[in-house]
Amino acid sequence: MYLTILILPLLGSFVSGFLGRKIGVTGSHIITCTCLILSSILATIAFYEVGLCSSPVKIYLFNWIDLEYMTISWEFLFDQLTVSMFIPVLYISSLIHIFSTDYMAEDPHNQRFFSYLSLFTFFMLVLVSGANYFVMFVGWEGIIECLKWDNNENLIYSIICLNVKDNVKISSKIIKLTSKERIGPHNIDIISMIIGSTLGDTHLEKRKNGIGTRVIFEQSNRNVEYLMWFHAYFSSRGYCSSTKPKLKIIIKQEGKVYYQYRISSYTFSSFNWIHEMFYKSVDGKYIKFVPLNVEEYLTPLALAILFMDDGSSKGKGASIATNCFTLEEVNFLCKVLKSKYNIIATSNKCGKDKGHIIYIHSNSMKLFTSIVKPYLLPSLYYKLGFYK
Repeated sequence: MYLTILILPLLGSFVSGFLGRKIGVTGSHIITCTCLILSSILATIAFYEVGLCSSPVKIYLFNWIDLEYMTISWEFLFDQLTVSMFIPVLYISSLIHIFSTDYMAEDPHNQRFFSYLSLFTFFMLVLVSGANYFVMFVGWEGIIECLKWDNNENLIYSIICLNVKDNVKISSKIIKLTSKERIGPHNIDIISMIIGSTLGDTHLEKRKNGIGTRVIFEQSNRNVEYLMWFHAYFSSRGYCSSTKPKLKIIIKQEGKVYYQYRISSYTFSSFNWIHEMFYKSVDGKYIKFVPLNVEEYLTPLALAILFMDDGSSKGKGASIATNCFTLEEVNFLCKVLKSKYNIIATSNKCGKDKGHIIYIHSNSMKLFTSIVKPYLLPSLYYKLGFYK
């Protein structure tokens, strides 16, 4: 029974991690939560037998190193202190698993997250129940590796503390990361969102001395729902502040008043390559252009982000505002859509000195809709016109 307390979270982690695509998100939730709850029940029984009845249990498995002058074995000790620690670890972890089923609902990699979360719990139990320093060391290193593998240490610590904030708080100390310490790697979905929005309204800002780059995402008050979704996606993954953006009033030339929201990500040195891909320096100023390797990064999600940014219905087709790019660049984007997705698109002139847009032909709208609609917010389906 005692080893089962440790094995159940490990089993849930393996099933969610290796069979996640087969069992789906709901299956992953059910299996990992069930394993943690069963482990908690067994820990309660162990607390009665060992903690209250004073019957400690020591389990020896095998020797890892067996030399004349040194013996290191795999063994676990379940004494009163151990079972007392099992209760808060497993009860809190079970609640975190249940809480995360809703909190992480929008995460595209739910199964992987729950796999790491269960594995994290397993190594916590190994650390608590280890009968020697070697087993305890394995438990401690396993905890650290779980946080690294998940590529979201801030998020895991925040969930464990049930306190999501801009910075990680541990033992009443605030850990602030510099841009050089934010090194990635980044999830492909995050890269897709940055690429897609940079082709649209987003701009990338290279900070002083070139130490890092941040993402500046702006939208008018008409697209507030889309902007708040974008903010929630980035903030929940530790890429920007969790404080919701506020409406700002901007007065431009001729006294025109604009209302817009602005999101600024944290500065990442690992975003510099995206800035270099999209910008070139002309007379000391950075000018945005369409990179020649954009096809490699124009995923369905990136295309959907671009369409949510600057897309609209136009007759029986659809258009994407690309006015900030040259005619050659707009034509190049049309060729990319054709070569990668077989979407027929052409450049349309918007008027004198107003640039060009991408027009998606009506005979490609069914294909285009099938590609981007799974990623669109329901409130933006209207942009698809007849195909919404």
